[in-house]
Amino acid sequence: MMSDDEAKVRWQWYLFEQLSVHQLYALLRLRERVFQLEQHSLYQDIDGRDAGALHLLVSQRDRLVGYLRLVDAGSAWHPGRIVLERGVRGAGLGRQLIHYGIEKARALDAQKSIRIAAQQALAGYYRELGFEVCSEPDDDGGVAQVDMGLGVR
Repeated sequence: MMSDDEAKVRWQWYLFEQLSVHQLYALLRLRERVFQLEQHSLYQDIDGRDAGALHLLVSQRDRLVGYLRLVDAGSAWHPGRIVLERGVRGAGLGRQLIHYGIEKARALDAQKSIRIAAQQALAGYYRELGFEVCSEPDDDGGVAQVDMGLGVR
């Protein structure tokens, strides 16, 4: 039987260099499984931005169940690659994941805006979190996306 501590969700930020080979493999596998295989979105996931990003790994029972990448794009923070395992969706972890991304960005530099590239189908979800659409829809690997922004506090 698993103790309550083992069942708790763990949230941990990493620089790219701090990720173990096993953590890197797990996060790339999760991104591939959800974005490419489940959502049938074909795009270049390994885009050269991981090395300069911060990585939030969400684990439960020592298994990666969620992930967010935070990229410093100069004048704005870009939380992206926001993903949850199918089995943990609907429990509020997505909102927490995005909240932690926003919180980290503001702690690092609150003067920068926060921008995301959201699947158009999820624009309403992100609106509920304070984001506003700031572009026309664009095709990204077969999935309609919109740019959304969260203003400076």
